[in-house]
Amino acid sequence: MKTSFIVHASTDSLDNDFPVLYFKKEYLKIQEHSDLLCYENEQFFLPIALDQGLAISIPRSPFGSFFLKDNCELDVFLSFVNQVKNDLKSRGVSHLNLIHPPKNYTGYIREDWLASAGFAKKFSDINQHIPLHSNWEDEIHEMQRRKLTALENEGFEFKKMDADELEKAHQFVKVCRIAQELSINISYEILKQLSDQTEAYDLFGVFRDNKISALCIAARVTKKTAYYYLPATSPMFRSQSPMVLLIAGMVAYYRSAGFESFDLGISSIEGRPQETLRIFKERMGASELTKTSWELPI
Repeated sequence: MKTSFIVHASTDSLDNDFPVLYFKKEYLKIQEHSDLLCYENEQFFLPIALDQGLAISIPRSPFGSFFLKDNCELDVFLSFVNQVKNDLKSRGVSHLNLIHPPKNYTGYIREDWLASAGFAKKFSDINQHIPLHSNWEDEIHEMQRRKLTALENEGFEFKKMDADELEKAHQFVKVCRIAQELSINISYEILKQLSDQTEAYDLFGVFRDNKISALCIAARVTKKTAYYYLPATSPMFRSQSPMVLLIAGMVAYYRSAGFESFDLGISSIEGRPQETLRIFKERMGASELTKTSWELPI
């Protein structure tokens, strides 16, 4: 048990067993964050990366905030924040930015505590997830049910892919992103290391005549929540909407594995809704929560 405020300037000194993928030692080390710092005491853990006078928790991850290791009162949290601020100030940092996870992720400090500590809300994004209860099929839109039937009648098949197909999966996502004039935010080499070291990534595909029509590299963020990390649909099959079958298959897989939530990620950009994406997820039976970005002047 640690008894004082500690600043880890290297992941080599970390010794944690947090139930969240993004806060694990292996994940933080493999991501190769520049100037990574981890602040810790017996109640809290906060990993941040320094970038041109900013401190960001955690870059290249869907969220990062103050992980709560043990229950405490507000004044204990405020004291911890002051210690973090003092250290960041000595390093020439002007602001601390973080993305607080939606409420289906437990183990984090309350949002009103962030406001009490001087954090200002920058924007809130729409974050959608599918609760993995037994009657999910009754909640999807009739249009999606018709698409599922049509896809199955046309010979589309959902499959869980093998781990050794990771490179093929990454290449598929990359090519589909290029076709949309987008880029993939992680290299195959980094993804391979993350998959090997954490064993937290799953591959799923929808195939027709042995051709991939849609694919997703998913992450088991906690023992109860999986994340729709790198989805992609081939331009050749976009009109048939194979992603509907892919999500349905992943819901069935994670539900049978005892998961409680399938996180479909955000459907807005810096608070501006992406309505087409939001409606698609809603029709797949998704519920809405918020994922809020906060900023603290140092």
